[in-house]
Amino acid sequence: MTQHTDPRRRHILRGLTSRKVRALLCLGIFAAPAAVGTMAYWTDEATITSGGFTAGTLDLTVGATVEDSSNLQGTGGEFAYSTLTIANLVPGESIARPFVVRNFGTAGFSYNASVYTTDNNLVAAGSGLQVAVYSDGTPTNAGTEAAGNRVGTCPGGSLLKDQAVSTTTNTVDIHPADVPLAPGTTQSYCAKILLDPSSPNALQGKITEIVIRLNAEQVSVP
Repeated sequence: MTQHTDPRRRHILRGLTSRKVRALLCLGIFAAPAAVGTMAYWTDEATITSGGFTAGTLDLTVGATVEDSSNLQGTGGEFAYSTLTIANLVPGESIARPFVVRNFGTAGFSYNASVYTTDNNLVAAGSGLQVAVYSDGTPTNAGTEAAGNRVGTCPGGSLLKDQAVSTTTNTVDIHPADVPLAPGTTQSYCAKILLDPSSPNALQGKITEIVIRLNAEQVSVP
């Protein structure tokens, strides 16, 4: 027996089917952007730039007085100490002269010094030219060349080294240990130069020059 669908029912089913298709199509349209779209991520960056880095300086300078102790700025050099001299010495005579060491740099250092002569013209066994170096002290000089009684002293100073000098005393330090000197500070000395009273006739008329050599080294990093 043939079954016939009620026309009204067929109309309702067609309507339902059509709405489902439209609904599925709508879902597909709205789902597609979520599947293929891209996200934009904001970004930023920063850099840090330092200030300048400057190396320090190690600079030992010298002079005859504190006020004039910035001679030989930079590395090395020779200070011509014109008043560290005396003529016509006779045995037993002496002079006293000051000298000053300054740390003119920015780095702390330790230093030492040696005293020697440029030749051995005023060297004699057990006598000859003698140099005594004092820390601090005020050089004092008395007497005259004519009288042959010139005497130099260093009152108020502490004796560091007293020795006969020659070309070989350049390895003898005046300090028992290196001395630290902070930047901007000074150390004063007094040097007494004596022609030993027992100097022999062979030294008459001889001349030599005295050298005070100072060596500084950077203080070790802790």
